[in-house]
Amino acid sequence: IRSQLNEQIRCIGERTETQIAVLQELDDFFRKRGEAEAEYSRQLEKLAKGIMQRHKAEKNR
Repeated sequence: IRSQLNEQIRCIGERTETQIAVLQELDDFFRKRGEAEAEYSRQLEKLAKGIMQRHKAEKNR
């Protein structure tokens, strides 16, 4: 029985390590995705400001 329990504990330990690795990969993915979306947002804002400035300049002529 003791060896069976030790084997179960070992399996649970391995499974836990695998799940931790998966969660770390997901954390890295979502962190990088957030950075990419923030950069995309900054670029869209920059583009919109440029268009608005040109539109205002043409409107004031």
